[in-house]
Amino acid sequence: MAGRSFQHLLSFLMLLLLCAKPGLGNVTGCIERERQALLHFKRGLVDEFGLLSSWGDDNRDCCQWRGVQCSNQSGHIIMLHLPAPPNEEYGEFVIYQSLRGDISPSLLELEHLTHLDLSCNDFEERHIPPFLGSLSRMQYLNLSHAYFAQTVPTQLGNLSNLLSLDLSNNYLKFGNLEWLSRLSSLRHLDLSSVDLSKAIHWSQGSIPDTVGKMVLLSHLDLSFNQLQGSIPDTVRKMVLLSHLDLSVNQLQGSIPDTVGKMVLLSHLDLVVNQLQGSIPDTVGKMVLLSHLFLSYNQLQGSIPDTVGNMVLLSHLDLSSNQLRGSIPDTVGNMVLLSHLDLSRNQLQGSIPYTVGNMVSLENLYLSQNHLQGEIPKSLSNLCNLQALKLDRNNLSGQLAPDFVACANDTLKTLSLSDNQFNGSVPALIGFSSL
Repeated sequence: MAGRSFQHLLSFLMLLLLCAKPGLGNVTGCIERERQALLHFKRGLVDEFGLLSSWGDDNRDCCQWRGVQCSNQSGHIIMLHLPAPPNEEYGEFVIYQSLRGDISPSLLELEHLTHLDLSCNDFEERHIPPFLGSLSRMQYLNLSHAYFAQTVPTQLGNLSNLLSLDLSNNYLKFGNLEWLSRLSSLRHLDLSSVDLSKAIHWSQGSIPDTVGKMVLLSHLDLSFNQLQGSIPDTVRKMVLLSHLDLSVNQLQGSIPDTVGKMVLLSHLDLVVNQLQGSIPDTVGKMVLLSHLFLSYNQLQGSIPDTVGNMVLLSHLDLSSNQLRGSIPDTVGNMVLLSHLDLSRNQLQGSIPYTVGNMVSLENLYLSQNHLQGEIPKSLSNLCNLQALKLDRNNLSGQLAPDFVACANDTLKTLSLSDNQFNGSVPALIGFSSL
């Protein structure tokens, strides 16, 4: 009996030893060296709102501090998620509870860091620290809306494991952008609102052909820069791209036919440029597209029938161009469409009856065209309408008493002025939101 008890005790002790070995069980508590690095990082910051109040000796486990995440296996810090939370909203403007001050090189002690988010803080036009390029395990880096300025360090090109990089909405200067091509794992790139117009190797501020070499990208945002030239034909090589935003630039030329080869694209935004030519028929090959924004350009020609192939579209905006011809009947195939804006063009003909098939439609804007004929009775099928703008056309005939009755609970805006309607005005009684 004594021998058996001894064997049981020995087995129990061996089990304890095994569980104590690194990597053989969950680790609790943070590593002291990394804890000290965080405290050093905190000392360099001005924390007016007490965002880092949990960082201190009252709780020695830094893995439980706000914005800190550690690996369950190794105990190393793998994430610093410290975006500034919103404080007050003034219309479209948001005031954030921002951290200020310096980013301490003590972060280099966090050798296992894969995620760093300091977005929406206020670094008072300091430069992005070059030492961030030495955090070789980094996969996610978000420094957007953080009041960084000066030249972006080329050392960021050393982050070969980086999957997502967001430097948008800062006051940055870009010298040589060759370092971007070294980010071979990149999937998400947002350089919007940073002014790339003077970057070396982006000749005359245009988008270089080399952007097509970033074949693994799924998200590319270069909006709100001063990019000129044309959209390079090499974008067709970015076959994994699902989101492309080149809006609010000075791009010229036509939309390349090869956009149809970007078959995984779900979001395409080219608004506020100087694009000319016609909308290519090949847009119909982008059957996964949910958002297509081409407004405020100089596009001509007609709306291609192939738009009806994009049956997953929820937003289509072609407004403020020079489009002619009629609205194709195929728009009725887009039954998931909630927003359709074709206003401020030179469209002719009648409103197609098939518009009534778009039963998800919430906003229908067709104003400031040359449309003729009567409002189709099929509009009575649009029970989710919130805004209907048909003003400044040549529409005629009598308005049916129930032409928008189905939307009496949702309709907020109805604009029919400057047409040639006759007869009496329908009694819009019961439209509680109008």
